[in-house]
Amino acid sequence: MIYTVTLNPSLDLFTELDNLVLGERNRIQSERTLPGGKAINVSRVLAALRIPTVATGFVGGFQGQFIKKWLQDEDITTDFVEMKGVNRTNIKIFENNRETMINFPGPKISAEEIDELLYYLSRVREGDTIIFGGSVPPMEENMDEDIYDRLLSVARGNKADFVADVPSQYLLNMVKEKPLLIKPNGEDISKIFNVEINDKYDYIPYGKKLREMGAKNVIISYGAQGSMLFTEDKVYASNEIDDGREIINTVACRDSMIAGFLGNMVKNNDPVESYKLAIAAASATARVLDLPTHDQILEMFDLVEIEEIE
Repeated sequence: MIYTVTLNPSLDLFTELDNLVLGERNRIQSERTLPGGKAINVSRVLAALRIPTVATGFVGGFQGQFIKKWLQDEDITTDFVEMKGVNRTNIKIFENNRETMINFPGPKISAEEIDELLYYLSRVREGDTIIFGGSVPPMEENMDEDIYDRLLSVARGNKADFVADVPSQYLLNMVKEKPLLIKPNGEDISKIFNVEINDKYDYIPYGKKLREMGAKNVIISYGAQGSMLFTEDKVYASNEIDDGREIINTVACRDSMIAGFLGNMVKNNDPVESYKLAIAAASATARVLDLPTHDQILEMFDLVEIEEIE
């Protein structure tokens, strides 16, 4: 089974207007509300690819009930820890082809609620895969400082595989435990290694370094220019997808890429074909307002070309 763990889910309010003017009244042209959270998005895209998952993490309040119902309506199994706090509401503003995101920190999670999630994850076994994704909310007793280490100790103790798409300050410790995949972007690489990247090929030594540190597969994305996959002994890059359609949504492309990669890996254990599906899922996401359907992902798949560069 695949489990997705979202510590800080959100209700995401997307708004669109012509021009945002600070300090004045702005009238919204359109709006939509969706469940948010990196690992939650992974569950949703995997559901589109017809691969079952269990979504867990912390939910509370109206926002939490909204998140659970939305996922259940998409036939995703949910088993969240019910917390006393209320899930955050994030605001995404689209104007003049720009995206402005206002993300709240989230509710404070109690020690008892953390223990409940740790106990829940003790059920995972060899052959299961856990996706850890997203930000960490405030936690009692400074548990937010090592929460991913705690969760990971449970997963690895039971020999489950895992995927890490977490903030850079947590990533290096997790890499040492041999994740199936990590998916940093260019900004993450700059923070982790304290470097300035000027050309996409400058990412190559750092992708290799993350592999040497323990990650089985590494995908580094760098915006409109694309991404690279680092496997055991090869480096691959994808072409830029141009199907003539406008890019209208980049919020969840990273999450869709992880889902596409994992969705293929669980079937055939082929990282290159999995990378191709990852690119297709991310490209399809960029062209829709929410997340893509099964058919939309497959339409993109035929446009993806993978090149071995080292």
